[in-house]
Amino acid sequence: MRQKRSSSKPFRKLFFGSFAALVIGSACGGNPELVNGDGRVRGAAGLGEACDSTSDCQEALLCGVNDVCVGACGDLTRSACREEACLPSGECSEGLGRSCKSDEDCSKGLACSAFSRCAVPCEPGEENVCEMGQTCRSTGTCPNDAEVVLEPPDGAGGESSGAGGAPGCIDVDVDFSPEIPTVLLLIDRSGSMTAESRFGDAVEAAVEDGTYTLGDCPSNNDWRWNVVRDVLMSPTKGIVKPLEDRVRFGLSLYSGRNGQILPAPPMTEDPPIVLDPAKMCPELIEVPIALGNHQAMLDEFKCSDISDDTPTGESLLAAAATLAAFKEPGPKVIVLATDGEPDNCECPDFGGHVPDKCKVSGIQDAIKAEVVAAAKQIHDDDGFTVHVINVSTPSNDSLQQHLADVATAGGGEVYLGFSPGELGSAFEEIIDGVRSCVIDLDGEIARGKESSGTVTLDGEKLELDGDDGWQVNSPSQIELLGEACETIKSGEHDLKIKFPCGSFRPPVE
Repeated sequence: MRQKRSSSKPFRKLFFGSFAALVIGSACGGNPELVNGDGRVRGAAGLGEACDSTSDCQEALLCGVNDVCVGACGDLTRSACREEACLPSGECSEGLGRSCKSDEDCSKGLACSAFSRCAVPCEPGEENVCEMGQTCRSTGTCPNDAEVVLEPPDGAGGESSGAGGAPGCIDVDVDFSPEIPTVLLLIDRSGSMTAESRFGDAVEAAVEDGTYTLGDCPSNNDWRWNVVRDVLMSPTKGIVKPLEDRVRFGLSLYSGRNGQILPAPPMTEDPPIVLDPAKMCPELIEVPIALGNHQAMLDEFKCSDISDDTPTGESLLAAAATLAAFKEPGPKVIVLATDGEPDNCECPDFGGHVPDKCKVSGIQDAIKAEVVAAAKQIHDDDGFTVHVINVSTPSNDSLQQHLADVATAGGGEVYLGFSPGELGSAFEEIIDGVRSCVIDLDGEIARGKESSGTVTLDGEKLELDGDDGWQVNSPSQIELLGEACETIKSGEHDLKIKFPCGSFRPPVE
């Protein structure tokens, strides 16, 4: 940091020497009134009284930057300067403690300190030059009341452990909190989320080879719906429970009951199609987004609780609206788990008691395109990522391509979930991937002191700005990079952040 050095020790010696000579001269019979270089005689304004220039003040007084007469340092200047400091020039400062980014932001005689506050400049390490006998800091400024000086912990004594710091200054173990991601789980609740199309065979094989143990439902533990429930929500082996304090989860279980079409009257030949816009579609069972949300989601994710239709497009848009209304910071993603062809609220099931337009050739492809468009809108307009877990039938090539298209449009990936093991890996990879490497600090790094910090991960020191190290995003935020980022996303790890004395400013309580 560039420091102003107009108030160096040689200058102060010269000033006080000159001041002393003037006093001695008057005491030896000289004119008791000091004469300025222009020949004018000093005025009668006393200590702390208003002045326009030094010539307005009584002898031995100066007109300070606050336009009052002040004395030399050590005279009655402290009270005359009130909340300001007496500068080595004998004038009161102006704007002591004001926030700054550079010396130019401070008034005459002050410099911008490492804490981004206007302070009195001094010679680094010089003792008893600051108010209350404080030592000049290694950065070349005096401490002031607008800056935070850490006190030692109980029993640590009052010795300074930081070179050039004020008494009681200690190194800082920085408190921090990782940025918390938000994951909205959007689960297909349609009638095909059963063991059909050989999914039950895959579950049986996983049980036989020891890679999966059945869930706790009274029956149907080989259904897609119940396996997804078990993989996510099992209190003992599920993915959500261990992460509920580090990831904000929300849940939306979606289906429909013949869209917005009213049931046909019984025993009616060729009944008319009647739409009711007030009829709920999609039908959503929702749990609001929150930390510590596991039990609330498990309570709503009931065993074998499947319904009829698959209005995926409308359900995606509803999930995006929920995320948009949730204003907490951090990355936000939708995880869509589905097994079947989408329909919509106007054309459920593409047949039966539906409008004629729902029976024409190409309607299924048109609805698929609507779902892809919805995912793209969510990603492009709202900034959310849509990942897809494919729990369908591997032999359905058309559906495989559609789900891949949805994920691509949503800026995410498609994951296969044709077996319990694949389902577990898919959910785990997505949720680990969304966990943030951004770390919010409880305080601010002093300007120009970024490189003095030490960040260790599991005992290993990370390199500042290294490919696998860490970087400073702002005075109150760092980010882990590369391999360090990938490591911190999974499991429990020991991350420590430390800054030396005078390099980090904790929040003011």
